[in-house]
Amino acid sequence: LVFCSTRKGAQEAAQCLSQTAGSLGYSNPFMKSMQQYEHLREASLTCSDKQLQSCIVHGVGFHNGGLCLKDRSLVEGLFLKGDLQILCTTNTLAHGINLPAHTVVIKSTQFFNKEKGSYVEYERSMVLQMCGRAGRPPFDDTGTVVIMTRRETVHLYENLLSGCEMVESQLLPCAVEHLNAEIVQLTVSDITLAIEWLKCSYLYIRIKKNPEHYGIKRGIPRDLLEKQMRDICVEKIHELGEYGLIWTDGDGFSLKPLGIQLRRNEKKTLNDINSDKEGRLRFHVVSENGKKKKRIQTREDKIFVLVNDCLTGDPLMHDLSLNQVGCLFSFKHILILFPFLLIFLDFCMQETNSICSNGCRIAKCMKEYFIYKRSYRSAINSMLLAKCLDQKLWESSLFLLKQLPGIGIVTAKALKTAGVDSFESLATADARKLESATGRNYPFGNQIKESLSSLPPKIDIQIEDAGNKQGKSTITVTLSRQSQAVRSSKQNYVDMIVGSEEDNMI
Repeated sequence: LVFCSTRKGAQEAAQCLSQTAGSLGYSNPFMKSMQQYEHLREASLTCSDKQLQSCIVHGVGFHNGGLCLKDRSLVEGLFLKGDLQILCTTNTLAHGINLPAHTVVIKSTQFFNKEKGSYVEYERSMVLQMCGRAGRPPFDDTGTVVIMTRRETVHLYENLLSGCEMVESQLLPCAVEHLNAEIVQLTVSDITLAIEWLKCSYLYIRIKKNPEHYGIKRGIPRDLLEKQMRDICVEKIHELGEYGLIWTDGDGFSLKPLGIQLRRNEKKTLNDINSDKEGRLRFHVVSENGKKKKRIQTREDKIFVLVNDCLTGDPLMHDLSLNQVGCLFSFKHILILFPFLLIFLDFCMQETNSICSNGCRIAKCMKEYFIYKRSYRSAINSMLLAKCLDQKLWESSLFLLKQLPGIGIVTAKALKTAGVDSFESLATADARKLESATGRNYPFGNQIKESLSSLPPKIDIQIEDAGNKQGKSTITVTLSRQSQAVRSSKQNYVDMIVGSEEDNMI
């Protein structure tokens, strides 16, 4: 495998090697047998890229994103079988596709960074990914890596491959977020504890060993290093204070987290929403006896009511200034919306929209965790909750059409009254009747029907028991795209999880 920094570089490297090999005739080192030559000649005839076609016949190929899927698959297959002895490619092949080789050549350790407008060194992790393709078991017992780099950077890769490269701390760029988390959890309550927290970190160890890496002069006296730590803490505390995330006295000796406030003038409205006489809410704040609380008493209660009210699709919380409140969630603020926990991050959010946005991110993270734990019901519930928070609607809401562009709560209510409350009923409805029901002018009816094209296609799932194979029960899952009147106008993706309800296992 020859890794090149650009598509054009991979193509040119393959052409150069191919021309050299071709000029050697029967001495071509990449051609081991006549049978191999016949395989390559036949394969080249099916190749749609002419330049790739001319390379393949000499035992050399190239692989990059500019090739069509058919040609990429052809090249991968030939390389895995050993018919192609040389494959020139870009570094993207180091991720995802399993193409091990005996020898890996990294043609250059630099690539052009468009943002910086200059050539920069590859990340160490990328170099290791490329090196990792050489001699991978069970395909090979040994492997060889050739790294071609400039003389002044040779030592970097010698240290990297010998395992001598020291890992530097990455805490400094994100210290403010971590310090905020400590303050919210009340483990850091004054500047002295903040300094001690920083001194206990790996960052402090590395600053003492390699101060230049962190912009500090080598040989700095211990007392000045302590002052440097204090200055870093003071800077981060001031930053948190400017954002309104923490309260501090003038000198910063006392630190307190600021979060969502439960104001006296909000309590009555929150109490009324939680009493839910109309049966709008799916969940309620309850007391220890399981009955609805008559009084909202904590900020956690307020968050719970806020989110539940929002997910109805028709929130009552319009007359309060809640959408302008800065909301700070710690790991102690736990929202029980399903048979599992949704834990909000330590983060300052300016609007209710941000509550749902960050909640959606956490739910997606929990989905990954439960998939890792192979917990079927929890994974499904996490996925469903993430979707609900993303759209600010429960999946059983009466106002699901709000998900479409151009449909707000007023229009959704009017359509519901007219019997149009699902995507299916909207697709079959007459455009003129839609305009009549909503009091809108032509061509509004056509526009909202066309907006259905933003939805993903319908998929039919068939599951069959395929019997017992090698001591394991096997099932066959067949996915079929259903024919639709309106074609989807954008790419979509889905998660498919196969699990057992009975033993709650993925």
